[in-house]
Parts: sequence; structure tokens; C-alpha cells
Amino acid sequence: MYRPERQTLLMKSFPLLLLMPLLLLPIGCGKQDEIHTYEVPKEGADLGPAQATSAEAKPTRMLAAILPGDGQNWFFKMTGAPEQVAAQFETFIEFLKSVTLKAGQPEWKLPADWTQTPGSSMRFATLKVKDTDPPLEMSVIPLPPSGTLENVNRWRDQVGLAPITEKDLTAAEGVSPSLDQEQFTLKAGDKTITVVSLDGKMADNPMSRAPFASGMMGGGMPAPGGPAASTPPAAAAQIKYETPSGWKPGRSGGMRKAAFNVSADGETGEVTVIDLAKDSSPLLPNINRWRDQVKLKAITDADLSGNSEQLKAGDLEATYVKLIGPEGETPRPAILGAIIYRDNLAWFVKFTGPARLAEKEEANFKEFVKSIRFE
Repeated sequence: MYRPERQTLLMKSFPLLLLMPLLLLPIGCGKQDEIHTYEVPKEGADLGPAQATSAEAKPTRMLAAILPGDGQNWFFKMTGAPEQVAAQFETFIEFLKSVTLKAGQPEWKLPADWTQTPGSSMRFATLKVKDTDPPLEMSVIPLPPSGTLENVNRWRDQVGLAPITEKDLTAAEGVSPSLDQEQFTLKAGDKTITVVSLDGKMADNPMSRAPFASGMMGGGMPAPGGPAASTPPAAAAQIKYETPSGWKPGRSGGMRKAAFNVSADGETGEVTVIDLAKDSSPLLPNINRWRDQVKLKAITDADLSGNSEQLKAGDLEATYVKLIGPEGETPRPAILGAIIYRDNLAWFVKFTGPARLAEKEEANFKEFVKSIRFE
């Protein structure tokens, strides 16, 4: 057993150069004791909780942006050595200005010295800058809508910067893009993109960090220096269901545990199944978020029972809503949604598409929800 008091006595009795060989010698003639390795931090190193990692914090520049979409946000993020990333700033800005959303997915004009590779897991795409060493890339990831300030402050924390307030974020609107401007906004079509340019330090692999705030996914990600997650990851839950006739497999992976494309009479819609942390997924705010997406007014707790119904999914309760947007919209938007709480997770089952197709598929959607089982 490692005993600090014994080490102190030895240090007082022997010079350091004589101590090291003695520590390596086996004691006794029998079985050699198991060797343990201890890492002792250098005296006077005040790393702080965010930087106290086994890897040395290195200067880092981060360019990141949030593009609001219909039902989900799009996150663009490039992190690397300051001089590498700074050299791409103008190209990054021009790239963002070229982004448009078509059928809910982003399209863009790829810069001449960038290449694009297909996404994997949660990534929609990976954009790589040619002839960079170490390789420099940008991730493109879709996620359910979340607070802009929360995400900006998460990025700031990753590079060791202090959080800002909502007032600071609002003050950045209309500010001209500049490498030294920590946050600003851009117009891309009819969308407003929030952009950050952060100069700080990061200890671990910057591309390994998730693009969302802690706790959004099942199990969550602890804040740097914080305690490990006490709940299992979302992937630990196995979901089973019966697919309605005519539904075709869609784009799944990452947070999307299942996805289907639905079509009839020339109209198309999509069904997705996504799991998030229960603690950060209260029922009414999420239903009101869906209502806002189809341009309906928010409701109160008192209105909830009259604007929803309960479905049985095995031994669990699913809160179901049918949301049809106002007349005059072409096509008239609709969402069929169900939220199921199980253990530490909230499961979101959602149809998004035109109102006529929602009416036709409502029975199928309800049967799909009721068929869901967990293992």
C-alpha cells in the first residue's frame, strides 16, 4: 500500500538519485509485489478543474456556429491550432453565408480547398481542409433545438473561457464578423446564424466533444472537471417496435434511434425516434416547442389535458399530441408527437409533414407508438 508518511521518511534519509533505484528493487525472496504507478502533479501547477487532465492544455482557436432549422438546429464547428484556424476564418464566414436549408437539410457551396466526406454516427458531414498538418476539419451535426446561450457557454468552457450572459449575446447582434470578435451573427437566406470565434486552451481532443450541452443525451456528458455521469448512456436502452406498412427506413444513427420516410399522394413526411435526458426534457415546454414549429400558440398546464391524450406503450404511458398548423400555410404544417418517459430517459416519437398526410397516417402513427417496447 502506498503510504505518504513512509515516502517522507525515505526522502529525508536518502538523496533523490539514490531513492529511485531502491524503489525498483523487489522486497524479499518470495513473489514480487504488484507494481503500482502513481502520477504526482508538479508543485505549484494551478490547473484549475477545467484543465486538470493528463494531457497538457494547448492554445486552441475554435470557430463554431448554430443555424436554426425546422425541428432541429445545425451545429458547425472547427477547432485546432490558432494559426491554422485563423487562416480559415474568411473562408469559414463565406461558407456559412452560402448555407441554405432544403427539405430540412443544409446545402452549401464547398470552398475550393475543402473536401467533404459523408457523416457517421451523429455527424451529417465532415468537411476537411486540404494539405493541413495536423489535419483540420469541421463537423456538421444536427440536434434538437436548445438554448443558444447554453451552447455558446459550453463552447467557451471547452477552451477555458468564462461564461457570458444573455445580454452579452444580444449585444453581438449586428456586429461585423472579425476573428477577434468572440460572438456575432450572420444572415444566411432568411436564417440568422450565431457564430463564435474563441481563443483559449484545450487539453483533450477537441473533435471528441459532443456539440450539445451536458445532459441533452441520455446519460449526459459531465462538465469538464465535474463528476462522471451517474446514469447509463442512451444507447444502453434497446427499443423494439412494429413498422407500419408503407413506411420506409430513413436516416438514423446517433441520437436518432429510428427514422422512417412516409409518403402518399405526392406528399412526404418523416418519423423520428430520439432519446434525451429525462431531467432536461420536461413535458409541457417540449409540446410548446412543437406547437411553435407549426405556428400554434403555447398552452399552459391547465390546457394540457384538453390538448393531448394518453396512449399505452407496453406498461408505459405516452403523451400524444396532434398539432395541425393554421390555415393559409402551403403546405399546411403538422406534427404528430408522443413523449414517453422511461427511467432516466425521455423518448420523443415525432411525425413531421403536411397536414393532409398527417391525417392519413395518424392511425399508423398511433399504432407505431403503442407497439414500442424497451429491453
